[in-house]
Amino acid sequence: MNFSQIFPGVIFAQFSPNSKFIVLSNGTRVIVKETEQLQSINFSHSQITDAQIQQIEISPNSELVALSYPKKGYIEIRKLDDRNWCARIDDSIELIQWYPDSIQLAVISEFQIKASIYNLNNKNVTHFKNQKQISFSHNGRFMVMSERKDEKDFNGVYSVRDWKLLNYQSSDTLDTALLQWSYNDSFIGVQDTELNFRLNLHCPCQGLQMRFEPYTYSLGIKVSRFGNQSDLMAVGANDEKLRIINLLTLKQITELEHKITKDVLIYKEEEYSDQYSQRVVTKFTQMEQGCKINVSKTQNGISLLEWSYKDDYIATKFDGMQNCVFIWDMELLTLKAIMVQILPIKFFTWSKNSTTLTVCTGSSKIFFWNPNCTSACDMPFDKNFHVVKIDWSSDQKSMLLFDKSDVVVAYPALDDSF
Repeated sequence: MNFSQIFPGVIFAQFSPNSKFIVLSNGTRVIVKETEQLQSINFSHSQITDAQIQQIEISPNSELVALSYPKKGYIEIRKLDDRNWCARIDDSIELIQWYPDSIQLAVISEFQIKASIYNLNNKNVTHFKNQKQISFSHNGRFMVMSERKDEKDFNGVYSVRDWKLLNYQSSDTLDTALLQWSYNDSFIGVQDTELNFRLNLHCPCQGLQMRFEPYTYSLGIKVSRFGNQSDLMAVGANDEKLRIINLLTLKQITELEHKITKDVLIYKEEEYSDQYSQRVVTKFTQMEQGCKINVSKTQNGISLLEWSYKDDYIATKFDGMQNCVFIWDMELLTLKAIMVQILPIKFFTWSKNSTTLTVCTGSSKIFFWNPNCTSACDMPFDKNFHVVKIDWSSDQKSMLLFDKSDVVVAYPALDDSF
């Protein structure tokens, strides 16, 4: 694996959706680099010394970059291939989000008083009041919006073509925490506050189809995810159980507990000193079946959950075992493997075109798992670089490695075993 130099003082870094560019910012200045050669392109924007950029959003077609300046009350939009083109939106800003066609930009106002949809082609503006959250369907035809009225939450489904309201009903939640669409846009998942164990599945046109509530008067869901390509949904809550819902039957099909079974493969991270290089080397050793792992009694619940790109595996982090990554085989609905790390898990993500899981623990290493092997890679820097987040490019040829205030671009070699 090859690495770029360290880019210091970076608080924002993101690949463009087409993987050709990397946008970097220290909060006041933005630079854009080509991903392969890291050559800076001629990108211009306003540099304001007394106001920081709060959010940067790249359009889905990778042509536009929106920069949010909440303290100044405006958004600046620039083209990556035309430094002279500029658009400006004056509004109260808390959050911005591109619509899938890259022509419209949603602006959530401060204190979530309203949401405004700005069309960059015809300059039309559509306003919505009392909104809490918005989410666009994968096909780009619909938008679902969570609204608060009369101390109750409601969901409205709108046609993006003319912003006509298609369906409107109570969300049946205390305080909606998350809106998400299934991969084929057949269902909208409405996750309730973590204080109430409830997940509702709505059909965009027919309303509520399923209310998932295993417990009453219990702490609720911490994370939920629709499958990327399958009719399954995974739910992780404040207990140790991973629950799988079948979207065809609208029933729970299994509960998987974070317990060590006799036939599970356990890979433990170990360090040893290499006498030739005088360096500390990391390797994974396979632990004996049936071994015990310490469980914390002060923390509980599933805080991280990710499907592999073909939905054949799920990776989870159970807070009772913060140093472990649990990997589940979704064809057999069993626990496949456990990675036991020296430090607590910070982040993990699956590759978008292979069954490879990438893990970081806040150390100067990144770790890989696939069905054939488990491996580790050290950062080749004299300065300590502690990886706390990983972001793959869409073409899987490079990834961004994040320290708390620095960024590195990594390029996995094509012949790497992982």
